[in-house]
Amino acid sequence: MSNTEWNEINRDALTGDLETRVQALLGEAFPEGSSTNGDYYAFHGVPDRILIAREARQVVGHLAVYRRQAKRGDEVLEIGMIGAVAVAPDHRRRGHCRLLLQRAHDDLRARSIPFSILFAFEPRVYLSSGHRLMQNETHFLDVDRAWKTFVYRGSMFAELTERPWPNRMLELAGGVV
Repeated sequence: MSNTEWNEINRDALTGDLETRVQALLGEAFPEGSSTNGDYYAFHGVPDRILIAREARQVVGHLAVYRRQAKRGDEVLEIGMIGAVAVAPDHRRRGHCRLLLQRAHDDLRARSIPFSILFAFEPRVYLSSGHRLMQNETHFLDVDRAWKTFVYRGSMFAELTERPWPNRMLELAGGVV
């Protein structure tokens, strides 16, 4: 991993060959999650920050950071949502995912955002990065554009400050990623 180059960019800066390689990795990792024109972000929304790991010209890792307003009880706060975490199959188990999450968490802490959440297919992958399984219900706009409320078995949170995560209904303003 010593040859790994780390990029933090916004959607407007993702162009050309780098965009093609990122979209290819996302299409491979999430074949059901791309739009018809192959633009993952057109389907899931534009992230606030895109984190990319590259080795030479190959994109070997990707993570998108979204900021969302959330309501817990009567309190409205901003949280970080992590989405589109993908590592090329031949680069897994090398710490790329953990380093991408560390960089995302550092960025969110710098913005004084107290929590990071994600919806994991494989929750065990995220435990070493400080995420724990949520027990609370979440009210959210799903990818099918319907509002839903339930405890998603792969929903996870990370406490990024000293503030403890409360086990209360979480209402997300905006869709899942």
